[in-house]
Amino acid sequence: MTDQIIKIKPPTKIELCLIELLKHGAHGLIELEALAAYGETSLHSTVSTLANSKGLIFKREKQRHNNRRGGAVYFTRYSLLNDGEITKAKSLLNTYQAKRGFKVAA
Repeated sequence: MTDQIIKIKPPTKIELCLIELLKHGAHGLIELEALAAYGETSLHSTVSTLANSKGLIFKREKQRHNNRRGGAVYFTRYSLLNDGEITKAKSLLNTYQAKRGFKVAA
């Protein structure tokens, strides 16, 4: 009997972003959190792709962050707008995962 090994490609940056957005829910995600979670350094660009190319709608809120020297910097906190957008994001994530051979749970 021959065992077949099926190699599954690693998740794309967009998949990782969708996973984190879904995990964080209404709280949303800022670039520092995305960096810590999956190494994202341009969250604004990934969100732009999801909005402009994939049709997802986001809520955007400015958030103040104090740097190590006490200065203020501002990040945008991104979250999916509502339950309909969450459903669309889940469907998009399932599509990406299926394309790379990942078995999607129902």
